[in-house]
Amino acid sequence: MNKPFIKLDENFPGIVSLFMFDKGVAKHLSAMAQELMRRTSTLTVGERELIAAFASKVNECQFCYLSHKSCAEETGDRDTVNSFLEGCNSEALPLGMRSLMMIVLHVTQLNREEIPKAIVDAKEFGFTDQEIHDTVAITAFFNMCNRYVDGLGTTYKPGEEVEGGKSLAKYGYLMTIRRFFGEIVPQMLSKKKAMTAALPR
Repeated sequence: MNKPFIKLDENFPGIVSLFMFDKGVAKHLSAMAQELMRRTSTLTVGERELIAAFASKVNECQFCYLSHKSCAEETGDRDTVNSFLEGCNSEALPLGMRSLMMIVLHVTQLNREEIPKAIVDAKEFGFTDQEIHDTVAITAFFNMCNRYVDGLGTTYKPGEEVEGGKSLAKYGYLMTIRRFFGEIVPQMLSKKKAMTAALPR
């Protein structure tokens, strides 16, 4: 099935189409994402985006995976991100970051016996309770988003997920005035121009 499972505006990709469908849910999910992914933290934005991308990859949610991989590339080290995510090379990461990714893996797969062991390992690398909390919270949040996106069969055109990741890196997760005029208005004008050009003369 190549169309969404419910009637969504396919001019908007992935989770954005769901946000357009239910703006109440969009408001709260966007706020939650902004809090987890952009608040002041000892985990960098790039590290948090890598957590989101890895959880999404484990869940095989292509839209979320490629979006957050793109954002991780923009906010972190591109070669490291690609080596870890695309090359499946955990050695590209520092040992401590590998311990966090083990938490991401086990929380995503809900390996209840392995989660506490992974958390002990992360603590041995010096990660704080807050950093471990945020790792689990981000992982859990994106597990939910992955199922929201794939559970309703959202679609996207090639390239839209990469552009979405770049937009997240630039603007964050909230629809600010800066983002509206910098991204949405140009898109609206471009679509209007394309529709006008398609009209019979």
